Amino acid sequence: MVQAAAKKLIFRLGEVGFVLDLACIVEICEQIVDAVDLRKTDLDSGIVGSLLFRQTLIPVIDPTLRLELSSSTATRDRVALVLRSSEGNWALLVDQVAGVCSSERFQPCELPPLLKQTVNRCFSQVELLDNEPMIIFEPERYYGSPSIAV
Repeated sequence: MVQAAAKKLIFRLGEVGFVLDLACIVEICEQIVDAVDLRKTDLDSGIVGSLLFRQTLIPVIDPTLRLELSSSTATRDRVALVLRSSEGNWALLVDQVAGVCSSERFQPCELPPLLKQTVNRCFSQVELLDNEPMIIFEPERYYGSPSIAV
């Protein structure tokens, strides 16, 4: 049996590129304007609202708050990546989905020691894609525990 190459989704928050293992993603929701309720928040947990996804309300996380990044995209115009965790599905707001690439195209890149000390609560790994640093998005740092797709 031939095994398919692992794929990664590339997305942007502001000017910063991120990568996420495609296996973490349940669905990409590009039209969220009528499905997001921004009144249901828990900012201490990073939850900025809820998203009606398949007749269920799921929490919406905006990583720009924790990463202290600015976004010029209005919340309702952003894209929601629905991810799975052991607690159930949740949505991650991103500014733009840039595409999907084979994992083989990424090169490991060591974080400088000073950067490791300042960002360890938000991310711990960076890879290069065509010489552009891309932060490896680690969902469990933002909400719940990872769940393995079956």
